[in-house]
Amino acid sequence: MRFRARKTDGKLDIQWDKLNLYVSRFKDNTFFDVEIKRVQKTVSGPMRAYYFSTVLPPFAEILGYDKDEHPLLHRQLKIVYFGIEPDKRGIYRKVPSVFGNKSKVSISDKQKFIEWVKRKAAIEGVYIPEPRGKS
Repeated sequence: MRFRARKTDGKLDIQWDKLNLYVSRFKDNTFFDVEIKRVQKTVSGPMRAYYFSTVLPPFAEILGYDKDEHPLLHRQLKIVYFGIEPDKRGIYRKVPSVFGNKSKVSISDKQKFIEWVKRKAAIEGVYIPEPRGKS
């Protein structure tokens, strides 16, 4: 189980009701490993927002994708960019998560992916503005 806690006024505030509900299904004297780690802000958050709000929608629209088909286009773009080959059944597995919280893709590779998608959009005649604060 994962849960969030916050330190306020020198004390740790925990959602005890959720924690107790989860632990109640185990027998007494059961041991648990508890790990406490500080939440780290990720740099990909603004990149993710920029990509999914500014880059992908106009590109998808010009290609004829509906709004609910944007994830499909995103997956297809990842398959082409990363050169993923289908398995023997023709299924594309191991397509990396670019903007996921546990993504193994480096920040520079995320930037390169976004720039590649922008170039593909430009070929189709779509203008995509730069992120705010960047000129």
